Amino acid sequence: MKPINDLIHPSEQHIQTTNPLSRYSKPARLIEKATTNPEAVIKEVFAEITPGDLTDDLLPSWLHVAITASTYSENNGGEILTEFYEWLVLLVEALYIVSETSPQSQPTHLTADQQANPMEVINGFFQLFSIEYARRELCDFIDAGIGYDGNYPDGFSPWLAWMTYNHIICLVEAAFQLYFIHEIKDAHLLIINAVPVENLCG
Repeated sequence: MKPINDLIHPSEQHIQTTNPLSRYSKPARLIEKATTNPEAVIKEVFAEITPGDLTDDLLPSWLHVAITASTYSENNGGEILTEFYEWLVLLVEALYIVSETSPQSQPTHLTADQQANPMEVINGFFQLFSIEYARRELCDFIDAGIGYDGNYPDGFSPWLAWMTYNHIICLVEAAFQLYFIHEIKDAHLLIINAVPVENLCG
């Protein structure tokens, strides 16, 4: 009988003739592209779901479930989540405007000024909520959404909560990159403006 170390598992026979890097590979997930191509990520999310479906259907149902879950039933957790949610709805609509040259649907939560300056909404979101906080809050939000043991409203379900989370986290991560790029540009202009003109000339 061969020693155990000499035995080859049937599946390992393929490995010996195939490059493991090509055998064990999968396409990049959408969220993995947020850092390098945030605009494309935003467009792809809205190609799969309309902003109205998120802001007027899925997000309100998710909030309703989460507010009654144990995660947010103590102290002021529900109040803080609601504040985050209200900004999240504005962020979704602002990102839709930024991503579309000819929007197919009209925002229902943004003011006229916000619609004219959607980048200000994006900046306002991240000036209020750090990206670390947003990630952690969304994790608690989805935990409450899929761990709810009551009756889900309006056909909402753990699967829809998970799907909504995947769309929202992609939008938030992409939005943060837009905010980061915008802040870098502003900082660069401030530096340029602070340098005496004679120092800018050779």
